[in-house]
Amino acid sequence: MRIRSIWLFLLLVLAFGASAQQTTRVAFGCCIDHTKRQEIWDAINHAQPEVFVFLGDTVDVDADDMDDLLDAYEVFNRYRGPRVLRRNSAVMSVWNRNDYSLDGKSGKNNPNRYAVRNHFLTFWREPVTSERLFQEHGIAKSVIFGNEPQRVQVIVLDGRWNRDALNTVGWIERQTRRFNADLGPYQANNTGDLLGNEQWQWLAEQLKKPAEVRILMSATPIISPANGYDSWALYQRELTRLKNLLAELQPSGLLLASGARFFGEFAKSNELLSYPLWQVTPGTINSDGATPYQSSYRDGEAFNESRYGQIEVIWKEQPELVLTLRDVDGRPLDSRRFPLSQLQPD
Repeated sequence: MRIRSIWLFLLLVLAFGASAQQTTRVAFGCCIDHTKRQEIWDAINHAQPEVFVFLGDTVDVDADDMDDLLDAYEVFNRYRGPRVLRRNSAVMSVWNRNDYSLDGKSGKNNPNRYAVRNHFLTFWREPVTSERLFQEHGIAKSVIFGNEPQRVQVIVLDGRWNRDALNTVGWIERQTRRFNADLGPYQANNTGDLLGNEQWQWLAEQLKKPAEVRILMSATPIISPANGYDSWALYQRELTRLKNLLAELQPSGLLLASGARFFGEFAKSNELLSYPLWQVTPGTINSDGATPYQSSYRDGEAFNESRYGQIEVIWKEQPELVLTLRDVDGRPLDSRRFPLSQLQPD
């Protein structure tokens, strides 16, 4: 009887040790057609991420006024999946063109941006004490989840509030580019603002805070070719400023997540830090996928059936990171796994 008790005790210890392996899951997605079925939420809620981030375009509307935007959110709010997600996970959100613009004004030129902000943050249940309700640099947000030595910092940038406009190419050129997936409609604005000085100062303050893993999120890709699609590559001064900031601060454990693409991909750059900087782009929650353009930054394939992305930190003696692109059923389409020690400055 005593031997049996000892074996039972050892089995319980082993089972507890296996289940006690700590993980932190941060999932994210973007680009929702609020008028279509949203089958993805069952898979996301089943995965039980500690954090889920909506990376913009959470409604698909070309709003002329606030009424158009409010009507779109009323439709989106009928879906049960996002409500369940908000009960079980910490939810963060930021806007992009479709859930920010009014009457075609999609940056600092939006005269109703304060009204848009108030409704956006009310819809996403931002606490009334949140700094996002009063910030002069937009709705950027940073939260650190967990305690030392298992801290994950999620930084969500606002690339709309202080954005200078992108002009489109001429009409004839636009018609030509419609049949070329490698070229988008926009011209570069290499001297324009994207974040604004106050948000840059705020970002520097966030990156100085201690954390083992940092996920810097942007509604538009940071690592991307300058190919006419909306990205940081079309704001070269801002991209250079980010490179200089990272060179100065040398943050450890940094990863990127981005939206605004109707396909999922992993991208990697050696140009911004002394270690490889990875970016996960999740694809679209429920819109039709798009033909991926060519990119020298892409690592592996691009997947137009990708519906959301996930970054998982496995906390063990040598912590590991698992990056995944997932389909509508939550199955991994592609993944990358590597030790956190690879994301350390020289």
